[in-house]
Amino acid sequence: MSKKTKVKTKKIKNERLKFQKEITKKEGIESFISRGVNFLKEVKIEAKKITWPQRKQVLLTAIMIAMFSLFIGAYLSILDVIYNSIISLLIK
Repeated sequence: MSKKTKVKTKKIKNERLKFQKEITKKEGIESFISRGVNFLKEVKIEAKKITWPQRKQVLLTAIMIAMFSLFIGAYLSILDVIYNSIISLLIK
């Protein structure tokens, strides 16, 4: 092989590698996009299967949680006052 042939062959190989890299990049992007679209379609299908509670049930549950939170807050506040007073007596 002559020098010119070697150089041409090397250039052709480099061009092939660049072309293959471009193709794999495009395929990767397309597969990424198609996977994302498929995922969103599946999410939509699964969302249709959800059974939502009735409005009355949601309101009652929210009220129960609020009352429980207030009860626990009051309980912890009372304990805080008691422990605070005990510690202040011990420090004096």
